[in-house]
Amino acid sequence: MASPIAVAQAFLDLASDERRRLTNMQLQKLVFFAHGAHLAAYGYPLIDAEVRAWDFGPVIPPLYERLREYGSGYVDPDLARGWGGIERASREHQAVRSVWEAYRDHSAWSLSSISHQEGSPWDQVWNYGGRYSVIPDGLTRDYYQNRITRRDTEQRAW
Repeated sequence: MASPIAVAQAFLDLASDERRRLTNMQLQKLVFFAHGAHLAAYGYPLIDAEVRAWDFGPVIPPLYERLREYGSGYVDPDLARGWGGIERASREHQAVRSVWEAYRDHSAWSLSSISHQEGSPWDQVWNYGGRYSVIPDGLTRDYYQNRITRRDTEQRAW
């Protein structure tokens, strides 16, 4: 498992490679989506922190605390240099890269909207389990495994 800050730095590195910048909200959602993809693919968490259902979607509190100073502005691309990042050849980075390739063109509000889709882990906790509660990894894993299976089935049908 990696710290959510190290995962955020991996996204910041990918964004910098393409001369892009990311906001706190974008990073929160991208890290959560990568966490879900990793849980679905490998069965264990990507990050070593809990995720909570907040107003604008899933939030990782330690990452939020680290990014809070940026408000809605762009995050420093060197947020976590020297923290011990994620190896680019690792499974962890594969999850980050796959999420980056799928969602890099989305705004913060678009990512928030995606995280709010009916049946999503955020939706299930926010609407049925208690606002600001922990989003269980098992719920996240099951949701993303179902999405991956459904997508693979649809692709094979073509």
